[in-house]
Amino acid sequence: MNRLYTLSTALFATLFANISQGQTGPKVRFTGGARSIISNADIQVNDSIPDKTTAKKAVGGYALVDLGFNISPNKNTEILGMIRINNKYGGFYGAGVAFDVRQLWVKGIIADVVRYQLGDINLKQTPFTLYNHNEDQMISQPGVFQLQRDIVNYETFYKSNTWRQQGLSLDWGLQFNKFVKELNVNAYLTRMNATNFGNVQDRLFGGSTVDLMQSEHLSVAYNIAALFDVKGTALDTNVFSNVVNTMTFRYSNKLGKLNAKLQGEFGNSRYHYSIDTTAPTLTDYFMNPTFSLTPESKQWEAELGYLNVGPDFRSPGAQSKRVDYNAQPNFFNRYKQTQADRPLNFGDILSNSQLYRTGINPKLMAYNPLINNVLPYGQATFNRQGLYVKGKYNTKNDVLQSEFSHHQLKEIRGQGTSALKSFMMTRLQLGANIGKYLHWDRIAKVSASACYQSTQRTGQFAFESVDLTSFQTGLGAEIEILPSMDLMIGYTALQGKGHDLISDRNSFTEVIDFSKYNTDVNQTVSAAGIRFRFGENAYLAALYQQTNYQNKTQSFDNYKINHWMVVYNMTF
Repeated sequence: MNRLYTLSTALFATLFANISQGQTGPKVRFTGGARSIISNADIQVNDSIPDKTTAKKAVGGYALVDLGFNISPNKNTEILGMIRINNKYGGFYGAGVAFDVRQLWVKGIIADVVRYQLGDINLKQTPFTLYNHNEDQMISQPGVFQLQRDIVNYETFYKSNTWRQQGLSLDWGLQFNKFVKELNVNAYLTRMNATNFGNVQDRLFGGSTVDLMQSEHLSVAYNIAALFDVKGTALDTNVFSNVVNTMTFRYSNKLGKLNAKLQGEFGNSRYHYSIDTTAPTLTDYFMNPTFSLTPESKQWEAELGYLNVGPDFRSPGAQSKRVDYNAQPNFFNRYKQTQADRPLNFGDILSNSQLYRTGINPKLMAYNPLINNVLPYGQATFNRQGLYVKGKYNTKNDVLQSEFSHHQLKEIRGQGTSALKSFMMTRLQLGANIGKYLHWDRIAKVSASACYQSTQRTGQFAFESVDLTSFQTGLGAEIEILPSMDLMIGYTALQGKGHDLISDRNSFTEVIDFSKYNTDVNQTVSAAGIRFRFGENAYLAALYQQTNYQNKTQSFDNYKINHWMVVYNMTF
C-alpha cells in the first residue's frame, strides 16, 4: 500500500510538471516540503520507589509530504492548495496514513488597485494590536537547536511575528503629488470560532491600519484591532468585545553624521460584556516611544525606549502566547511509580511543536516565571513601566555580530499589596564567523548568548517579599568538516531560584487570588550532530540530545532524557 501511495504521487507530480512545461507561461507551480524523522529516546528517573508502571523508552517517527499547487488562471489571480500526506512509522498497509489540507488560499488584484487574500492568511500589525511575540525563546539558540526550531516554526506558520488566521485581508494605496506622499490602507477580518446556535456566539477578529506617509522623514498611522461577538448568532444575547485603538508615528532625520529616528506607539483598549453585570469593563492605556541612532555604515545601532502599559490593558492579538504551558509533552508525559505529570523542560520547548498554538487566544494564557517573568506577554505585557536600552554592533565584514538589551521596569499597580515589584532583564548575544575571518570557503561559526532576569519586592509584611532570579545561557558551533557536511554542537542552560506570588485570574482576567511560586531548578540541554546539506533547501541530519532536569527543592522530580534523531528535511 505504501508503495502504491508513493507511485501515485510520483505519477501525479510528473503529469502536472509536463502540463506546466507545455504551457506558454508558468500557470502551475509546485511548492511544499517533505520531512522524515526517526527517533529513539529513554528517560532516567530519580525515584525512591522502583518504577514498574511507566515505560522508560520511546521509539517512533513519521514521514510526511506537503504537496502544494500554485495555480495562476490569469495574471491577477493566484490560488494555493496544499495537501499533507503523513505516515507514522509502524502503520500497517496504510493504516497509519493521514491526508489533510494544510493550506488553502486565493489572492489577487481587483482593478489593478486592491490586493486581496481569502482563506489562510498571515497577519501582523503592531506590537500592541496584532503581533506574534517570541518571549518564550529569550535568546537565539545554537544552530543544532535551530534545526528543531525551524520545524516548529514551519508546523505553526511562525514567520516574521505573524499569526496564521483564516479570513479575508485587503490592501490598497494612494499616491499624491503635494503635501502627502502616500496613503496605504490594510484591513482584515477573520473568524475565531463558530456559533453552536445556543450559548456560543460567532466570534470574529478584525482590524485595519491606515498609514499616512507625509515624506521619507515623517509618517503616522492609525490602527484598530477588535475581537468581538456577532450579536444574534446565538440565543445568548451577552456580547463580548475587546477593542484596541492605537496611533504610531515615525520621524527620521540627520543628527550630525548620524541617522536619528524618533518613533513609537500609544493607545488604549476596552474589554466589555454587553449584558453580564458580573463582568467588569476594563479600560486602560499604553505608550511606547523610542529614540535611536545609527551611522551611515549601519555597523551599530543604539536605542532608548520608554514603556508604560496599564494594568487593565487587554489586547488578545498582542498578548497571546506561543507556548501552551498547560499542554503535555508528546512522549514521557507521565513518569515515576506515581504516574505523575512530567514537568516541561527547556528541551520540550525547544523542539515540541505540539506545545505551540497556531492562533490568538481571547484569554490570558499561563506563563512560566522561570523562562520570562519580566515581559511574559512581550512588549504588550500589562502593568509595566520603565526604561530600556538596546544596541547592535557588527564589524564591516560581518565577522562579528552582537546584540544587547537591558530593561529596568516596575509595576504600575500593586498586586495584593501597595508595594510594587521591580523587574530587571539583561540580554547579550554574540556571533562570530570564523570562516569569513580566515577567508575559508567553508562554514565555521560560533555563538554565545545569555539572559539574566530579576524580580524583586520588599514590604513591611513577610508575604510581600518577592525575590526571583533566572539565568539562561547558550553556546554553539557549526563547522563544515567536509564539503556540505557540518559538525554541529550546542549547549543551553536555564537556572532559576527564588520565590514569587503569581496572580490567579478568573475568566474575566481579574485577579482573584495568588499562588506561591518557589523554585530552585537547573535545566540543561546538550546536543551534537552531523548535517549533510543537499543544496540550500534540503538536509539529512543525525542528532543526539540530552536533557537534564534538576529540582533542588524536590529532588525526586529529577530526570534525564537521552534522545537520538535522524531527520531529513526539504522544502521546494
